[in-house]
Formats: sequence, structure tokens, C-alpha cells
Amino acid sequence: MLPGLTGILLAAALVGAGTGLITPLGFASLAASTPRERLGQTMGAAELGRELGDAGGPLLVSGVAAATTLTYGYGVLAVLLACGPVVGWGARRRARAHGAGAP
Repeated sequence: MLPGLTGILLAAALVGAGTGLITPLGFASLAASTPRERLGQTMGAAELGRELGDAGGPLLVSGVAAATTLTYGYGVLAVLLACGPVVGWGARRRARAHGAGAP
């Protein structure tokens, strides 16, 4: 959301560092918490979700930017990404309350 070349380069570096850190950690955590007999299915679904995010994120940002500005497009993406963990936490909490969640 910072203007100019400096903003683009800073954003690219931060996105690269974040992706380089969180992807292997997330996939390792997912693999460690998945039963062996479902490992292939789980990792395949996780990879599909990651690929959909890689394709859908730029489409979302450009769609919002076409109606407003690029800054608003990135803002909408940031809000949606922040909502993901909140929704996941709520679903996990509901599942635990009904006795169906993992410890």
C-alpha cells in the first residue's frame, strides 16, 4: 500500500519472506497432525487451497482495484486474510463443544 518503487520492493520482500517461512511450517504442522491413512488426501487438499489462493488473490485485488484503487484492493485482501484464522478458530471451538474436534 506504499506508493512508488520502494513500496513495491518492500512488499515483494515481505511477501517472499512470509511465504518462505509460513508455507513449510504450515505444511509440516498439518502433516504431523494428520493420521497416516489420510496424509495424501490432506496434503493434496492443502496444496489445492494454496494454489487457489495464489490464483484468487491477484484476481480479487484486481477486481476491487478496477472499481476503486489498488490500495483498496490490497486492503480488502488483508481483511479477508485476517478473517480466515478467526473463522477457523470459531469452527474449531464449536467442534470441540460438540465433542468432534481434535485435542
